[in-house]
Order: sequence, then C-alpha cells, then structure tokens
Amino acid sequence: MGRIESIAKPEGDRLVRAWRIFGVTLVISTYFITAPLGYGFFALWALLPNRDLDRRARRLQDIMSLAFGSMHSLLRWMRILDFDPSEIEGQIPGSACVLVSNHPTLADISALIAVEGNLVFPVKPALFHSFWARPLLGQAQHFAGVGQDAVGVGVFLDDAVERLERGYRVMIFPEGTRSPREGMYPFGRSAFEIACRADVPIIPLVITSSPRWLWKERSFLDPPDELTRLRIRVLPAVWPADAGSSSRTLRDIVFTQIDSELRRQTPS
Repeated sequence: MGRIESIAKPEGDRLVRAWRIFGVTLVISTYFITAPLGYGFFALWALLPNRDLDRRARRLQDIMSLAFGSMHSLLRWMRILDFDPSEIEGQIPGSACVLVSNHPTLADISALIAVEGNLVFPVKPALFHSFWARPLLGQAQHFAGVGQDAVGVGVFLDDAVERLERGYRVMIFPEGTRSPREGMYPFGRSAFEIACRADVPIIPLVITSSPRWLWKERSFLDPPDELTRLRIRVLPAVWPADAGSSSRTLRDIVFTQIDSELRRQTPS
C-alpha cells in the first residue's frame, strides 16, 4: 500500500503541475489575443473630447480594477494562484496617500489594482510612451517613472505630487525591482520624498507569496507543486511629521516596519 501511495503522489503532482502550466498558458494567450482590441478601444476613446479628465481617469481605473479582479477570480477558480481582493488584511485609506510595499512577485501590481481602483503607478518610461499603451495609461493618470540613467527625476516627483494634490493614491515599489530570495533590497528615497513634499501619509503594505512564484528565479511556466497563496496586509500609516519631515528618516522607519512584519510572517 505504501509503495502504491508513493507512486500515486508524484503522478498526482505532475498532473496538477501540468494543469497549472496549461492554465497559465491559456490566460496569457487570451490576454495577448484580446489586448489589441482593448488598447485600440482606449486609443479611440482618447480622441473623444472630455473636459473632466479625472472622471474619465476614474472610469478607466474602475475598468482596469474589474478586469484584474476578474483575472484573479479565474486564476483562483482554476487553482493557479490563490488571491482574493476582498480578503486583504486591513484597509487602505480612501484619501490621498503614498502606498509602498515589498515586491515579491510579478502579480503584485495586478493584485493591488484588483483591490483598489483609484491607484496610480509610475510606469517604466519605454512602456508608458509606447504608442499602444499610452492612451490607456495616460488617461488613467498613471505617469512615467525614472529610467536607469535617472534622467527626469524632477518631472517624476512633480507628476506624483500633482496626482496626490488631485486626490489620487500613488503606489510605488521602493526596491525598484522584484525582491530577492530573502528579505528586501534597500529602499530608494523617491516615494518618501514625494510624501514629504505633498504632506501625505505613507501606507506600508506587506505582500507575501507562499510558495513563492513569478519572481526572477521562477517564471510563469515553472509553477510550484503547491498552490501559491498571495496575501496583502496593510500596516499603520506613517506621516512625514513622524520622521521630522525627513525623507531619509521616513524611508528608514517604513523599511523597518515592513522588514519586521516580513520576518514575523516568514517561518524560521
């Protein structure tokens, strides 16, 4: 009996793994097939006159939130990735703030947009300025990030502060790339400088992925044997005044908060 079970378990694991690879391939293929239609629609929509840019932006953000929420519902139903936008721990404020988080997986951005529609992100300049993505990203009030040569830092900071002054919530991953195997990379100062200039709180988020998937060492087509569970926890707000309005001090406080929570949640 023991031998039969030992043979059956690997066979079952292979079937589950094959199913997940099939499901991921199906979802990605569907995206690339339908995306041109969606981007074409948004490009045509951009040609329509509209005096209320914020109203249009929020409509687009709601559409994006619904789309990513539906995607995660499908991934959860297919047992490819377990994330439920309605089950985050804590609450993100409804007013202007800067959200910062660790960045364990490629799915972090889609998960956050599924949770909250009224979020804007800095986008890699090459993607933001591409002819096919610009109509959607620009109208939704996302903005260009900073390239590898750090050109345009001033414009980037000004764009982020301007979004906050209009009531948007700005989401930034201060590591600048996906997190390493353990812990986090050092945080950059941009998110915290933005919060200090706009005098809005930093909302630290902790994202966990267990077992970890969709990071630099584990691609779409290499899912773990167990179902990956993605979870988001909201930590208490930190105001610039709590750090003496110093972006460096604010950065260090928030890094310590997120790092401590990650260590608490990670089994030793």
